[in-house]
Amino acid sequence: MTKVPSSGALLALACAASLLAGCNPAEAPSVPGPNAAAAPAVASDLRPTAGIQDIMAYMIDPAADFLWESVSTTVTEAGTNEHQPRTDEEWDQVRKQAIILTEAANLIMMEGRHVAREGAKLEDHGTPGNLTAEESEREIKANRATFISFAQALHDVGKSMLAAADTRNTQAILDAGDTMDTVCESCHLKFWYPGQKIPQFPNQAPEPK
Repeated sequence: MTKVPSSGALLALACAASLLAGCNPAEAPSVPGPNAAAAPAVASDLRPTAGIQDIMAYMIDPAADFLWESVSTTVTEAGTNEHQPRTDEEWDQVRKQAIILTEAANLIMMEGRHVAREGAKLEDHGTPGNLTAEESEREIKANRATFISFAQALHDVGKSMLAAADTRNTQAILDAGDTMDTVCESCHLKFWYPGQKIPQFPNQAPEPK
């Protein structure tokens, strides 16, 4: 005598068949090959408002100056003064400025950020050898990779400063400060005042004719 499956058993078999069909290897997602089309870019939610000049003036410059001066030697008629952070609070201030410097470097790399906010001119606008805001922006667009490399180098300097603050290493602060000076000046010579004329010392001036 043939046993007829119950309706519940038939339902279970139908569900199992459905699951097996869903696991068919032929229908598994394929791994994109090397020539597969890239996924469409997702629009950024970031809304840059300040110009690069603003970030330099209000974040990078003050942080850099603080870090340069945090470990320094001043010689006066009264003697030599060795300045360096000593207390927890003083080292915390060094750490704070290192974080500002590091993250400000990320901000100037943001796509869509202009050199100067609308209607603003670059500092020392009109000085011989200096670029206008429009000229600087064109130079950055034409040499974007170079600009990014300078910003990334500044970011790395900030990380070095941060590590030095965490380990309270004053020599590392000095070393990173030297690197920061080179990075900043190199970037400015490329994208801000490429035609800068450095004044000669009196003994270097040509003899009057």
